[in-house]
Amino acid sequence: MRNRITLVMLAIGWTLTAALIGMAAPKSRKAKASTNVSDATVTKNVEARLARTRSLKTVPIHVETQKGVVTLTGTVAKWWMKGVATREAKMIAGVKKVNDQLKIAPGGMPRRRKKAKKSQSKS
Repeated sequence: MRNRITLVMLAIGWTLTAALIGMAAPKSRKAKASTNVSDATVTKNVEARLARTRSLKTVPIHVETQKGVVTLTGTVAKWWMKGVATREAKMIAGVKKVNDQLKIAPGGMPRRRKKAKKSQSKS
């Protein structure tokens, strides 16, 4: 019990230290410049990033950007590709929000497994 309390206190201390260091750090010029990226540049960079992503190379995803909000449209083969595309788009400088309008192709959702019935054996 004493070890758990010590670990919790250490975790809280490290969290507070990291928060204080983050607040005290001056904002860099890079972070400020990334907010001034044009919508056309953001669209081009997102399209390039999606084209370089192995699981999305052949998927036709349309990208539009308005005021830093990226909208992804198209159809993906599998359900998990939506998450990959959204995550990759969020990593681009100048993207404020990603609006995922991607659709999943028929058969792209995982099948539900039926629970096996417990067999009741009588001895």
